[in-house]
Amino acid sequence: MDKLDQFIEVLHKNGFRATPQRLEILKILTESHTHPTVDEVYQKVKNKFPTTSQATVYKTIQVLKEARKVQELTFYDEKTRLDVNMEPHINQVCLKCKKISDRHDPKIKEFVKYHSKKSSFKNESQRIDFYGTCKLCQ
Repeated sequence: MDKLDQFIEVLHKNGFRATPQRLEILKILTESHTHPTVDEVYQKVKNKFPTTSQATVYKTIQVLKEARKVQELTFYDEKTRLDVNMEPHINQVCLKCKKISDRHDPKIKEFVKYHSKKSSFKNESQRIDFYGTCKLCQ
């Protein structure tokens, strides 16, 4: 089951229909690699579906957050951004162009698992951010 199907299942379990507007929200979240803000998601949905309310976007995202399918992250600019990547990873943040990208490395997952097991700590989430300059801005 892919992420979009998982998100639709979460909506159904919480009594929400998978309307075209909600499907567009889910599509934006799953296809975005930029860690968008809720307002950015709203603007993209509104471009395609002008009658979409801000409440629809906020409520849909809230349901996904409560189901641990989306997490909110605050970075250098203090804007709350959305990340659907719930696996252990690194967020690379370019201080010049402000791009945020995910860096996957199996060692990160091993690191988190090792330290959780070693300390008998049930890890619910993790966050590792690197701040610097991306290849394009160097």
